[in-house]
Amino acid sequence: MGKIDFFKTFIKDRDVASIIPTSIRCVKKVCNHIDFSKDFTLVEYGPGDGVFTRFLLDKMSSGSRLILIEANEDFARHLKDTIDDPRVTVHNILAGDVESVIGEEDMGQIDYVLSGIPFSFLDKERKRIVLQATKAILKEGGKFLAYQTSGHLKKPVMEVFGNYDIEMEMLNIPPYLIYDVVKNGTQNGNGTVSDSK
Repeated sequence: MGKIDFFKTFIKDRDVASIIPTSIRCVKKVCNHIDFSKDFTLVEYGPGDGVFTRFLLDKMSSGSRLILIEANEDFARHLKDTIDDPRVTVHNILAGDVESVIGEEDMGQIDYVLSGIPFSFLDKERKRIVLQATKAILKEGGKFLAYQTSGHLKKPVMEVFGNYDIEMEMLNIPPYLIYDVVKNGTQNGNGTVSDSK
């Protein structure tokens, strides 16, 4: 999907997080939190035109799986039309409904949930629904990784997960905070922000 088409989708859909796709630098920094040496199952919320998705597919093992949750119909159709990989499934649903497409054998067994959806656009109840569904599908020690434009996610993440670490990526438009949250983890959640290069 070209930048013009991406922009048109941004104009039509207020839930699209950014006017342009995420930079490859930001993609790499977020994905540093993923262990690609092992098979894993990752759920991606809001993959958009697939910038993260394609990076993940290039790095992950043949035994890994990628479940894409995209609420925007145009993006979901684009992903289905352009990604031909048996490791990938695409679902045109809201992130809060993720449990409806996770098989019983995968409930509580997901290794990572990666999110690009703009939580700042969601009301308090919808944030809670998405975060609780995320916690439900993750395995013990599984990670919720989210890249956001501000610190608005700190409080709801602490209420649901009780921990987070964050770092900043300034060389992206817009700049992002990257949240690393562990199910039943013990990270500080003290709001300390690092901008590791």
